[in-house]
Amino acid sequence: MQVSKNNDEDIDVDIRTLMLMLWRRKLVIVGMMLIGISLTIIALGFIQPRYSARSVVLIEDKAGGAKLAPELQNLVNYIRLDSSVITNEVEVIRSRTMGRKIIEHLGLLTDPDFNPHYKKVMRSAALSEQEQQDSQYKAFSLENSDLKTVPTSVTEEQISQAVTRFLSALKVRTMPGSNAIEIEYQSTNPNKAALIANSVADLYIEQRLETKFKATRKLTDWLDRRLGELRDQVRISEEAVQKYKELHNITEGTRAIVSTEQLSQLNAELIKTKAEHAEAKARLSEIEALARGKKRLDTTAEVIESPLIQKLKGDETLLLRTLSDLSTRYGDRHPDILKLNTELDDLRAKIHEEMGTIVESMRNEVSVAKARVDALQNGIDEIVQNRHQEEQAMIHLGELDREAKSNKLIFDTFLQTYKKSDEQEDLQEAEARVLSYAVAPSRPSYPDKMLLLSLASALSLFVGLGLAFLLEKLDNTFRSAGQLEKVGHFPCFALIPEVDTLKSGPTADFIISKPSSTAAESVRTLRTVINLRASTPERPKVVTITSSLPGEGKSTLAGWLARLAAKSGERVILIDADLRRPSIHRAFGASNEVSIVEYLTGKIQLKDAIQKDSASGLHILYGKSVPNSALDLVTSQKMSDMVAALREAYDLVIIDS
Repeated sequence: MQVSKNNDEDIDVDIRTLMLMLWRRKLVIVGMMLIGISLTIIALGFIQPRYSARSVVLIEDKAGGAKLAPELQNLVNYIRLDSSVITNEVEVIRSRTMGRKIIEHLGLLTDPDFNPHYKKVMRSAALSEQEQQDSQYKAFSLENSDLKTVPTSVTEEQISQAVTRFLSALKVRTMPGSNAIEIEYQSTNPNKAALIANSVADLYIEQRLETKFKATRKLTDWLDRRLGELRDQVRISEEAVQKYKELHNITEGTRAIVSTEQLSQLNAELIKTKAEHAEAKARLSEIEALARGKKRLDTTAEVIESPLIQKLKGDETLLLRTLSDLSTRYGDRHPDILKLNTELDDLRAKIHEEMGTIVESMRNEVSVAKARVDALQNGIDEIVQNRHQEEQAMIHLGELDREAKSNKLIFDTFLQTYKKSDEQEDLQEAEARVLSYAVAPSRPSYPDKMLLLSLASALSLFVGLGLAFLLEKLDNTFRSAGQLEKVGHFPCFALIPEVDTLKSGPTADFIISKPSSTAAESVRTLRTVINLRASTPERPKVVTITSSLPGEGKSTLAGWLARLAAKSGERVILIDADLRRPSIHRAFGASNEVSIVEYLTGKIQLKDAIQKDSASGLHILYGKSVPNSALDLVTSQKMSDMVAALREAYDLVIIDS
């Protein structure tokens, strides 16, 4: 914590020291600022002022709202506005082509600012050139310009140089966050600056409009050619559709419905025929299985339901009944019995033959059913195949039809666009307009006097500060007690400030007339410190004041210290022991006819040499100049005895050495 406190104190001391240094060198700093500002003002007087006029052009996105087909938007509209498009327009405005158009349009080749080689004829000897320019450019505009021809005496090199000078004064920039372009021109004539800025904006609008008209004419020509091509494409595609229909005998709607109905009927009949075939096949399989097993076939439904077999069965029953009756009367070998057996065998053979016929009939029925199934299946397959071929044909027909419709749609769209191309207002607009015309500026834009004066003030301030620090480094004057103690290795009791002398009266009277001054307080502090820092228990009674060089103020300090001590009630005597350059008598405004020299040489008594200061009650021994024997007198025994005696008689003895 102690370290931090010391650091804070060091910082405080450094800041105070810095502020004191700046205050001491205030005249240097202020003087450098005044010199810098004065030089800047003088320099500004030699700079010719220039005026800047600004016009604003707005690039509008009207083309994006044109009611044209989407397929043709890119043919008639500019690219959608973005930062790159606006930047491109900026480059168009500040191009050399645009610059030459402006120069030729405004007749600037006769202006010395653009063509110094051209000998301009003064319109009136009574007017200056600047007055003529003011009058010319106030009345000059794009509508009433009569300077639109290039003088025959102007060469291409001069025109190129004029364009270069024109572009060097032209500034074109985009305005952030908008589609606006700012056109700024700088000239020594405010009316000329406004005229050129407005002319650039108007000529740019005209150029865009001309470009738009050219694009319209080019679009119309292209549409003419394209419409012819599209008309032929539509005709060819429609003819292809019709030929394909005729080739494949395609009738839309009816044929597809008939094919669907036939397929449905054949499928139903096929299902029915397959069922019948399966049923007949099952019955045939059953009879054949009975036959192979040598079972009775007369029990089957087909045999039972046969009328012929039923009749034969009836006859068989009658024969069996007759045979049974005869058998009871006759033997087996009886002719009637044999005859009946023979008839019965014949009858049964017929029954068996009829059963075989029935089986064969069933086989034929199965074959017929199978043939019908195959026929129906083949018919269905043929219809399906034809249907598939028709579908393929319809798909290709659809493609041809879509192509024909697409060509027809494109043709109709182009036709509508062609009809509207002459009526489209968007195609006749420049898609840009002057948002703000420039006016003649009342104040010059160059030089910026306030900015230059501010910069000059700041630069002069830094130069003044640098010079102040340099002078401070070169100055070897002691300005603090710490410096004195550090260099001299002696304690510093007080610092006595330098004061202005009184307008009238001796120097010693300052401490009496201004007892509350800083100098008086410093002398009192010195007296207090001397008493407090004495090395003996008693306070010092003899104080000698000396200096390294004349004129440092030791006699003034001795007089002030003696007077203040005497005013405080002490018995004080002041001795002027500088016998080479005595000055105490001048400081007190007294005569030194009677001095310490007379006492030391034995001419008078000590009491006769002591003078009294009426203002403070101070006793004084004035000195007198004795160059040859001054050292002998000061170092004599009599001088030592005198000081010892005065030490006993006074509270304080002050010796100006």
